[in-house]
Amino acid sequence: MASTALARWRTSRIGRLAELEGVHANLVGSGAGRKWGTTQLNRSLFFALMAQFQGFCRDLHDEATRVHVDAATEGQKQTLHLLIRQGRRLDTHNPRRSVLGHDFARLGFSLIEDLKAAGPEVGAQLEMLDLLVDYRNAVGHGDEVRIEMIEGAGRVKATKRSYVEHRRSIDGLAGTIDVTIAAGLARVLGTPPPW
Repeated sequence: MASTALARWRTSRIGRLAELEGVHANLVGSGAGRKWGTTQLNRSLFFALMAQFQGFCRDLHDEATRVHVDAATEGQKQTLHLLIRQGRRLDTHNPRRSVLGHDFARLGFSLIEDLKAAGPEVGAQLEMLDLLVDYRNAVGHGDEVRIEMIEGAGRVKATKRSYVEHRRSIDGLAGTIDVTIAAGLARVLGTPPPW
């Protein structure tokens, strides 16, 4: 079972990305071969990917907060909700490891340490997440020097193929985060996993 946030990620949020991918296919075509003049369109795919992932992270934090607050006594619920949500960085910052770690720590466990314990692949996905955030910011701020530096390192390219590979990686990370948070809540609250 998955959280409502993950179900929404895999339906409506991926659906929004699919809309943009459809526009890309209509403009560029879906066949193999080198496409010219698509750099900005390809960069926009990465921009949208990180925007939708940030939305997923906020949705998941909201859902996890509700689970945590529901386990409190009636007199504690309002204060607990306020304390968990107060100053939430996902509302104003990028979904980096540090931001996710900060916001989910308020639920009583270390999300990033728990994710790293899941294996080296997850650690690599977290590093890639930070790089994709850097790329999104460079694109969003028109920082061509930074864009060229990131693309020059070869880990992100303004191509549809690179985007698809990164989208798969982010989707896998979203699933791992979902399972990890359910386990963390169960451990902290002494209950079965909420999803």
